Formats: sequence, structure tokens, C-alpha cells
Amino acid sequence: MANPQAAQFEELTRVVIKHRGALGISQEELARRVGTSRSAISRVESGRHKTSVETLQRLAHALGVRLVIGFESGPADRPIRELVSA
Repeated sequence: MANPQAAQFEELTRVVIKHRGALGISQEELARRVGTSRSAISRVESGRHKTSVETLQRLAHALGVRLVIGFESGPADRPIRELVSA
């Protein structure tokens, strides 16, 4: 059975890699911008590790995007989303 939490990390991975690629920067450069190591960026991009909200905020800033966090309720086909920019 698939792990839904793992799927969320994989989705995050795709977004980080997409934005890093659009900027044309390496993991090393992203790590420098975030203030972390290349191996930490590699772990985020692997999609197999939890990432803190603080790290997500630093990644968003380094990638020139906004981090948006929220909750979803209601039926899956018509969800009600409450989002905040972090």
C-alpha cells in the first residue's frame, strides 16, 4: 500500500527541483542561498525525508517564491481550502 505522506514529500521534491531548474542553479548554489549543505538539499530533493516549515520558508526565499500552507476540508471533489502565506 502506498504511503500518502511519502507522496506529499515527492510532490514537494518535484516543485523544488522545478524551481531550481528554472533558475539554472545547482544543489550547491541552492544550499549556499539557503544557508545549508548540498547534502541537506539532496535529502529534500530525494523526497524521502521530512522537511521543517522553517526549511521550507528558507527554500522558498532562496527560490524566489512564496511558501503557502493551508488546510483542506469538505468533500474531495469540492474541497474547501484555507491557505496562508508563510
